[in-house]
Amino acid sequence: STQSTWGVRGTVMALSCAISGEVPLEPVVSPVSGAVFEKRLIEKHLSTSPTDPVNGEPLTAEQLVVLKASKVVRPRPANATSVPVLLKLLQDEWDAGMLENFKMKQHVETVRQELSHALYQHDAACRVIARLTKERDQARQALAMLQATAPPTSEPQAMEADSTPADDVIGKLQAKADELSKTRKKRAKAAELATAEDIKAMGEKSSTSSIHSAGSPGISALDLHVHNNNIVATGGVDKIVHVYDHTAESIVSTFKGHSKKVTSVVLHPTADVGLSSSLDQTVAVWNTKSGEGLSSITTHTKGVHSISLHPTGDYVLSASADKTWAFSDIHTGKTLSSTTGPAGLTSIEWHPDGIIFGSGTADNVVRIWDIKGPTFNIHNFEGHAGPVTAVAFSENGYYMASAAEDSTVKLWDLRKLVNFKTLDLAQGTVATSLHFDYSGVYLAVGGSDVSVYQTKTWDLIKSFGTFSGAVTGVKFGKHARMLATASLDRSLKIFA
Repeated sequence: STQSTWGVRGTVMALSCAISGEVPLEPVVSPVSGAVFEKRLIEKHLSTSPTDPVNGEPLTAEQLVVLKASKVVRPRPANATSVPVLLKLLQDEWDAGMLENFKMKQHVETVRQELSHALYQHDAACRVIARLTKERDQARQALAMLQATAPPTSEPQAMEADSTPADDVIGKLQAKADELSKTRKKRAKAAELATAEDIKAMGEKSSTSSIHSAGSPGISALDLHVHNNNIVATGGVDKIVHVYDHTAESIVSTFKGHSKKVTSVVLHPTADVGLSSSLDQTVAVWNTKSGEGLSSITTHTKGVHSISLHPTGDYVLSASADKTWAFSDIHTGKTLSSTTGPAGLTSIEWHPDGIIFGSGTADNVVRIWDIKGPTFNIHNFEGHAGPVTAVAFSENGYYMASAAEDSTVKLWDLRKLVNFKTLDLAQGTVATSLHFDYSGVYLAVGGSDVSVYQTKTWDLIKSFGTFSGAVTGVKFGKHARMLATASLDRSLKIFA
């Protein structure tokens, strides 16, 4: 018994890691297999595979049993016990370091060559792009010169729209056109309509020049509310639109949603809604009571010069310098149809029936379009010697007027498709605004002054020459008994 106890106590147990085969510094035992492991190695194994590496049974780090053992000092390797061997080991390390350094230098040189080649390719690509850009610009200039010298044609061009309005929209437009056409045929001349003598007797009832900023002077757009002639909307060079009560001499609301000059304004006839276009390429829809923006049409890529509200009150036409007109829903701001023409558009106006419309262009042509498509451009009127500045339709649906920078206003018969009358303005005078009264009896022309003509004889009834700047807007009131005008001299004038 004494010998047995002594034999157990005198036994030196040699532990070795089941993974590395070396004496573990921190031995632990797996209760699953009974094997001994280096704690660091078994924990690393369990982090990737939670099983015992000896028998494959499930094992976690928490199950490991730590063994208490004396600290093991690892012997020096047998091959590093002499000075010559140590010197050889150091020489091998030096050689390996030099070899790795050499390979690194080779890699750096390769990367440097690749970078140099890439920079050369980039420089060559930039040169090619610059040359192609120059050739493109030269080709565009040559094309512009060719178009400028090409003989004009009166034949309409078969221009297809980017998209045609949906059938339900076309049906809605056609139903409104049929309704208006029937009403027009039964309409009698109002007994309250102003006579020529009444027009001659008109005088300046009110005038204000304090609505828009003096820093960027000028009213560039005007509209008069169809049913409430006390309300006017003015758009300015100062980028602001005001709704103004000229009777109360007070501003009702202000819209400040544009970033450039306002070119056109329209007041909705039955809703508290206003529309405005601007050189900032947008058409804005806003509330006339609060001035709050409701929607925005951003179809165009250049300044929008003119807009026209459809008789339904749900859609708007916009004309832009980017050569396109757009037909859009004012409630959603979505463009339902658009077409690109041969020249920039300067003005646009719906026919009273709301199916066809006219546009003035920078190439001296008045074009007639059919919104139903698919070939929209149905006729061209030529005859002006300068860019067209304004178009307007008579409420009777038979006549259209157009003004241009050639100091003329031309009258066109839409039934015979001919120019039957030309009004010659004073030399250098450019008319920028035209408006027929609701009865179609009078035509107002705004340029350096305001002139009113009688459409039956086309005689000049009266000129209002009290402006120090170009007239940018002119609108007849109810029964032609008042006339609202706006000018670049910042003045809003009411004649009655």
